[in-house]
Amino acid sequence: MHFLLFSNVNKDPDQSITDRLDQMIRARGHETTRVMEGDEVPEEGISQEILRSLDCAIVLGGDGTMLRASHAIMDSSVPMIGLNLGTMGFLTEVECSAMEQMVDRLIRGDYFVEERMQLTGRIRRGACCKAAGRTTEDPGAETPAATDTKPEAAHDEVFSALNDVVIIREGVLRLIALKIYVNDVFFDTYEADGVILSTPTGSTGYNLSAGGPIVSPKTRLLVLTPISPHSLSKKSVVFGAGDRIRITLEEKRKTQINEGIVSFDGYKNYGISVGDEIEVYAAEAPLRLIRFEDRSFYEVLSRKLSQY
Repeated sequence: MHFLLFSNVNKDPDQSITDRLDQMIRARGHETTRVMEGDEVPEEGISQEILRSLDCAIVLGGDGTMLRASHAIMDSSVPMIGLNLGTMGFLTEVECSAMEQMVDRLIRGDYFVEERMQLTGRIRRGACCKAAGRTTEDPGAETPAATDTKPEAAHDEVFSALNDVVIIREGVLRLIALKIYVNDVFFDTYEADGVILSTPTGSTGYNLSAGGPIVSPKTRLLVLTPISPHSLSKKSVVFGAGDRIRITLEEKRKTQINEGIVSFDGYKNYGISVGDEIEVYAAEAPLRLIRFEDRSFYEVLSRKLSQY
């Protein structure tokens, strides 16, 4: 078997844990490839040549390292398992003390794979300038010419996320206005610090901190949660996995510079301006997580939350 060891350089600064794991695997006659999180991983992730040869990715760190590793192996079918060197550890499966048992079970194939929904996010630069008010459901919208309904696909920037896609204000302490469409039908305008579009996996992350609901990771849905909304009536909304959410950054005041940031798992961050559009929908390929025990999510949740 060929194992990828993806290590957090801050959690294992002298690489002693990674070295020990590497030696365990090689002593059993198997192969490893090592990547330290501090290393420069290419934008497109780990090369397809390496990914095709891998049987399993072992991630040494916490949930944040799991997220960054998921981006490194994105769009591959390589299953991941987390060796917890962090704190909360919702995604990680094994504590460091059980490392040797983990290796033996992986080699024996004594595990099952759990699939987690991921998101695809698409940034269209200046889309609203090219196709202003695409739907007449928005009372202030104009009806565009038929040829202007979509910007050129070549200008789209496409990214994936396991936890969430966050759109947030940049700079001065002023609200931004975000116009929300669902399946090309106008839904609402949020004046807030921003919004979070979360998967069930990400519901225990930023979404939870912003007051959003906790959702079982075995479900398939999207949660939209406003961040510090300028209205008591703006609450989280749950959408189906088949829904496509489109968000545009609107000009709020002529005298105010309206800039924002769109963040994918808090890992890849990109500036956006008025007229840019972000579309978010369920990704085709799930993330595959290795599990040893079919533990109740609610039991794990109760234990983790009681620690804080």
